[in-house]
Amino acid sequence: MKFNLKLLAIVFLGSLFLQPSLSFGDDSVESIQLSLVITSADELSLTAIKQVDKGLNAYEAISELVTVGVKDTSFGPQIMSLAGVEAVGNTYWALYVNGLMSMVGAQDVILLEDTFIRLNMEAF
Repeated sequence: MKFNLKLLAIVFLGSLFLQPSLSFGDDSVESIQLSLVITSADELSLTAIKQVDKGLNAYEAISELVTVGVKDTSFGPQIMSLAGVEAVGNTYWALYVNGLMSMVGAQDVILLEDTFIRLNMEAF
């Protein structure tokens, strides 16, 4: 009986030392840096930098920084106004991600690394 108890204690203690990466509920969320620039000729010029949760979509992250007005479409929300400046007539808010015009809407841009987003009022 003494031998079984000693063996059990050795196995238990050994398992603790063999698993140095044992986690005790680290629920911290990883974050990334979002750099946001919004421009609209002479009406609006806004620059913001914020840490946001990794995996957040760009629409949610932008909404954390500025008031966003949207129109629901079959493709997802279309940004119609930012900080009270509306896209009317033949203008729209163009979305650029890391310097390139996005081929998807802000809802489909998933932030997995530090990201630079520019929203610029443009005409078509």
